[in-house]
Amino acid sequence: MSQIWHMAQRPKHRDNWGTGVREGYEDRGAFRPPRAPRKEPGSPLLRTLGGISIVGGICWGVYLVTSGPGDVGTALRENHGPIAIIGLGVVASIVGKYLRG
Repeated sequence: MSQIWHMAQRPKHRDNWGTGVREGYEDRGAFRPPRAPRKEPGSPLLRTLGGISIVGGICWGVYLVTSGPGDVGTALRENHGPIAIIGLGVVASIVGKYLRG
């Protein structure tokens, strides 16, 4: 029984300075409060519209390339729409990143 009592006691910490305590350590526990979300600069509406138009232009370009009997260059030379929509999306995304909304 005495062995159990000795095992349950904490061993005394001995450091080089004779203080017997561990300074500089903090027991913060397992829970840390979440950080406050940081708002991204710019206009979220313009960035969203820019992203949607880029994806739409890519989808339209893929449709033109796969539905036509020619190659990629011929399909995009005959129809400039997908390139214009992708360009518009890139411009909208860049402007939306720096313009306050």
